[in-house]
Order: sequence, then structure tokens, then C-alpha cells
Amino acid sequence: MRDADFVKVAKALADPTRFRMLQEIRSKGSLNCSQVCNCFPLSQPTISHHIKTLEAAGLITVRKEGQYHVLTACESRLNAFTRAVEGEEPVTANASQTAGEETPAKARKPKAAATRKARKAST
Repeated sequence: MRDADFVKVAKALADPTRFRMLQEIRSKGSLNCSQVCNCFPLSQPTISHHIKTLEAAGLITVRKEGQYHVLTACESRLNAFTRAVEGEEPVTANASQTAGEETPAKARKPKAAATRKARKAST
């Protein structure tokens, strides 16, 4: 498992609500979004946000069946994460890190004032 994937899964599971949602989905095999909404005293937009986070981390898959979105736990991803936590599977660096480059925390846009100065200097 790559370190970025490991961190994404860990952050998704760090939220108690998402962790419980994943447990509920796993215990039932699969649930549609309405069933998840019935299990938790949260608004539909909040539940939707949590579902998207779990899906982005690769912890669940979402497939459309008619008008329903059916959620299923991704057991292979959970197993890989568990093996990495237990030290049975190494967490590998991202491609840019293996090439010796540091990955910036956030790509920064140049400030508007600096951009204007650069334009004036070039004219």
C-alpha cells in the first residue's frame, strides 16, 4: 500500500461516524443510501459527505441499481490497510518521493500582487 493511500484510509477511519458507517455496511453485506440514512441520526447531506469520503479512500464501492446507490465494503482495501498497520505489508513511498523529490504539502498559487509585478516587469 502506498503511503498516500495509507494516510487517506487512516483519516477516513479516524472519524467515529464513518467508522460506524463502514461497520454497518460490512455487517449487512451492502446497504443503499436510504438504509444508511435510517441507521444514523444525521442529515442526508452529512451522510452523503461521509459516503464520498469512504469511497474516495477506497473503503467502499458505490454502484447504481435502478434509482438506488448500493454501498459495499471493499474488503481487499481493508485487508491491505490492516496488514500495513500490523507491519505485515510495507507502506511504500509515492513515485515522486522514490525519485528523491519532496512532495509539497499544498501547491501554492502565486499571489496576485506578485503576478501583477511580474507582468509589469515583462512589458
